[in-house]
Amino acid sequence: MSLTFKDRVINILGSNGVISCALENYESRPQQLRMAEAICESIESEKHLIVEAGTGVGKSLAYLVPFIIYATENDKKVIVSTNTKTLQQQLYEKDLPFLKQSLNIGLEYALCLGTENYLCIRRLHSEFIYDLFDTDEQRADAKRIIEWSSKTNSGIKSELGFIPKDEVWGKVCRESDLCLGNKCVHKNICFYKNAKKHERSSHILVTNHALFFTNLASGSLVLPEFHAVVFDEGQTLEDVATSYLGHEISNIKIKYLFDSIYNPKTEKGVLLKFKNQKDKVNAVKKYLEESRTASTQFFEEIGKKFGTKNEVKRIRTKNIIFNYLEEPLSSLADSMKKLLEDVKSEEEEALVRAYVKKCISVKASLSFILTLADDNYVYWVEVFEKRGGVKYSLFASPIQIAEQLNKQLFDKIKPIILTSATLSTNNNFDFIRSRLGIKECGELLLGSPFNYKENVLLYLAKKVADPSDDFEKFQKQALSHIKELIDIMQGRTFILFTNYKMLKTIYDELKLNYKGINLLKQGDQPRYDLLGNFKRNMNSILLGTNTFWQGVDVPGKALECVVITKLPFSVPDDPMTEARMELIESRNGNPFLEYQVPQAIMLFKQGFGRLIRTKSDRGIVAVLDPRVTTRTYGKSFLNVLPKCRHTSDINDVKIFFDVKAS
Repeated sequence: MSLTFKDRVINILGSNGVISCALENYESRPQQLRMAEAICESIESEKHLIVEAGTGVGKSLAYLVPFIIYATENDKKVIVSTNTKTLQQQLYEKDLPFLKQSLNIGLEYALCLGTENYLCIRRLHSEFIYDLFDTDEQRADAKRIIEWSSKTNSGIKSELGFIPKDEVWGKVCRESDLCLGNKCVHKNICFYKNAKKHERSSHILVTNHALFFTNLASGSLVLPEFHAVVFDEGQTLEDVATSYLGHEISNIKIKYLFDSIYNPKTEKGVLLKFKNQKDKVNAVKKYLEESRTASTQFFEEIGKKFGTKNEVKRIRTKNIIFNYLEEPLSSLADSMKKLLEDVKSEEEEALVRAYVKKCISVKASLSFILTLADDNYVYWVEVFEKRGGVKYSLFASPIQIAEQLNKQLFDKIKPIILTSATLSTNNNFDFIRSRLGIKECGELLLGSPFNYKENVLLYLAKKVADPSDDFEKFQKQALSHIKELIDIMQGRTFILFTNYKMLKTIYDELKLNYKGINLLKQGDQPRYDLLGNFKRNMNSILLGTNTFWQGVDVPGKALECVVITKLPFSVPDDPMTEARMELIESRNGNPFLEYQVPQAIMLFKQGFGRLIRTKSDRGIVAVLDPRVTTRTYGKSFLNVLPKCRHTSDINDVKIFFDVKAS
């Protein structure tokens, strides 16, 4: 009797399966087997599935094994989408090669990256490439890229060996609008084309949420046709989807566009390619100058209206600023179109059409935002002070994407698996389902196989002021608790904040008192460098905000204490949060309990999850916000955590780490 699909998968992952033979110290995990079973059922019934699986379950193998068999035996394509590069790399560089070898199966897999990640050979070897760069540094970067281009097989930016300046890479990378396709003389050695060819012949396509929703917004022009999806790190899906289905315009982006066409100060830009069309080029320069003047006037008025200090403000009134750019951008696009009359090559034609399209796109987005074109969107301005000036950005994003995702995604592709260590609130998936528009699906809630009762101590600080009643007092008392914890730990600690202002205040205080501690602050270095520094030095304390609450993996003794300063409620006056809450209120709902609390619970679980990453890890999680014990909703936060010991006595922390009380 032949084995069923499910039996074959369980045999592979079970205690005597091929995985156990290939992995040293392999332990069969019941939770992993249950997840794999549920995914098999989902594949066979073509039904969506939400799986919350705690740290250590081995989610990636649990979904990869069933989908590898499904895809290879049925000639199907499966998208595996993550939020972080770390997990993306783990899947592509570790898990998939291991499974291909262990299963001895004809598996093909590909890493799907955005078009701008690939070097364009034609652009790199354009006869006027050096005319585009203003400084010796930029030209030096270009030279290094040219040298690398003859050695690389992939043409992928991340394999370059150094980080080129944005303005350099932006002029040599592949851009969809500038691509000549089969008309390009370099088509046979095109990195992007070869990558796409490999994607079309692959079974498993590893990508990220950003590219997935770029593909959705483009009408499926970016990724090959696929038959199933796994969204790992699914708790981030709503925010990523929202940002990629909206509009953004800034003075920096507009200036970059204008300078790319022609910069009168440096006398660089794409117009240099059309020197033979002198009259038409002069006309473009004229309308370009008018557009620059209009842009300056527009953003000066934005500055008068919204200030020059860091600020985020909703736009609630139509045409709050006169659209000075509309006519000049139209004239600029029209003048550039006339260059098409005398282009000498398909490359020149593609170049002109691309910049015409960019001008029209900026004009359309600006008009959409200023006229508040869609009542289902939220509109806002962000003011950001930076060296050399102020950045003004205008945004429009859909308030709710559930209906859109249901129609464009969940109704069209089946099955879709949504998984993470944090998807449930109050032991159900109602919140995530309502936010994403998932109407019918299977559900599975799996705990972690790790021994939290023995290995984790949850420290709940007492005698701390409620931050919503007296924030200054709370901050002062929180600092006192942080110092006590640092005195015990002497490093090996993450301190997680909900805003940068409090982080900076606490950091400055700690800097005065702890000269021997390696204090690291988010924003001082790139995230990757900060984590590397933290892991190398056991006396490190890292202070981070939202991006360090999730997607950060520091196993072992390098991290043995996580401090959660404040419950991670979204800021009520954040434009997107405010608009979502207004929508719930308009339906007679309770926005705090229906949106802010569930969202905060998911992020709270993510923060807690930074501590235990392997079976042997141990340590403490300290929660300094008193509301987990004083407010009625506080139990909802504590109830989602794995069962572990609780204490409010700092001496228990000392004993836990075998440190004698002084």
